[in-house]
Amino acid sequence: TGGNNRGLPITDISNASRYMLMNVAEGKWDAAICKELGIPMECLPTIKSNAEVYGTVKGFGKLDGIRIAGSLGDQHAALLGQGCIETGSSKNTYG
Repeated sequence: TGGNNRGLPITDISNASRYMLMNVAEGKWDAAICKELGIPMECLPTIKSNAEVYGTVKGFGKLDGIRIAGSLGDQHAALLGQGCIETGSSKNTYG
């Protein structure tokens, strides 16, 4: 949401859970794990839900001002992009 020009360092909860630093019961970074591993919590992105307005597009001409409202990881996005929306649909990703 703005990149290096005052963008917002955020991640969605499903991607945050993959870091292995998140308390999944609370949906937030786990201070004890971060401390044990020497990871400053202030360097981690803010965790947001998968469906809320994060900000707006900035610096892309006609796209400026469009709300960024949702997040998918690459595998989830590929699932949707390949049209797997029916119960029982599947896809395979290599690499």
